[in-house]
Amino acid sequence: MTTADAHTLTGAYALDAVTDLERAAFTRHLAECPVCAVEVAGFQETAALLGGAATLAPDERARRRVLAMVAQTRQLPPLVTAEPVGRKQRAPWRRRALVGVASVAAAAAALIGGISIGLDHPGSAPVPGAEGNAVTAAPDAITVRTAATGGGAITATISPRLGRVLVAAHALPSLDAGHAYEVWLTGPHGPRSAGLVGSGGTVEATVPQDTDGIAVTVEPATGSLQPTTPPIAALAVG
Repeated sequence: MTTADAHTLTGAYALDAVTDLERAAFTRHLAECPVCAVEVAGFQETAALLGGAATLAPDERARRRVLAMVAQTRQLPPLVTAEPVGRKQRAPWRRRALVGVASVAAAAAALIGGISIGLDHPGSAPVPGAEGNAVTAAPDAITVRTAATGGGAITATISPRLGRVLVAAHALPSLDAGHAYEVWLTGPHGPRSAGLVGSGGTVEATVPQDTDGIAVTVEPATGSLQPTTPPIAALAVG
């Protein structure tokens, strides 16, 4: 192994992804190269943090919501750039190790920090105020309102230009811990969940172009893939 080869093994060495011969050679190199020693220490610290993070499993409700999202979310095709003819196809050890660490970090971040944002539905989330203002302040915004069965009302503000809808619940009857209100976007494509909404909360969602209505049903607290009860409110937005 040359010195140049040894410099490319920092990431693989930190992740214990080297052969016995490579480990022995790199260990000798490490004693003489302070630059590699710093890199290895950083990689090992990151790997340790990721290992600890991976043990924090989401609760059962989060797991069920994510699985429900997976079943109804269309995945975008990968963006692939053609490699120039003759370009070396196999990335060096160091680059491969860095890409691997970055990928694991992104996955851990999505699992631990991102699930709460997208639990209701991909592209939808409870509106903290600023996001809701973007829809209601849009020049083409249209607001419709209807009374809900059992009390309260539902308001929907849709902006075709933004392709977003803001649904707000007003004084709906409180439900037990096992149930929740779920908002649906209806149309020829069939009902699509826009997320769960509290008795006085809001939810914002991306609107498919063929959406012609909004409906709200009572569903299990973890949500449903399809409506399981008659709507307590229905609005025409097409």
